[in-house]
Amino acid sequence: MHIKNIPRTYEEMRDWADAYELRAMIPSETSHQLAEVTTALLLFHVPSFLKGFLKRVIIALMDDRVRMAMVYEPQPQWIHALIEWGFYLRAVYLRNFALPRIWRKTLTNEEKNQWGRYSVNYSDNAVSSLNSFYPSPLNVLCKFLF
Repeated sequence: MHIKNIPRTYEEMRDWADAYELRAMIPSETSHQLAEVTTALLLFHVPSFLKGFLKRVIIALMDDRVRMAMVYEPQPQWIHALIEWGFYLRAVYLRNFALPRIWRKTLTNEEKNQWGRYSVNYSDNAVSSLNSFYPSPLNVLCKFLF
């Protein structure tokens, strides 16, 4: 592929990425339009009375450089605090109350293929095939009952 000037260390890669972001992440109307469409896509299935609030949460989750490039205003501090509390409560729940997984998640083959690699068991464009890896409780209940 003849790629030149590839960073060799993590620090070099981080410096390269920061320099690229400073050079390329420039606020523009097209960036804002892209952000609006993407946010609308994320909020498509959300009830309309929650869309305004959750849009503010999405903006608050953005890094400052991304937020400024997408031409969004900084969000109030209480939204950031709410997000931190939400992640904290999730961590407490997972650490203390969530049961271990019943099914083992196997997203690659158990053995190497003919080229010495592990094949992925699903394709990126077939998201619905992941249902076999993440069975819903209703499906599991139906298997036991019928």
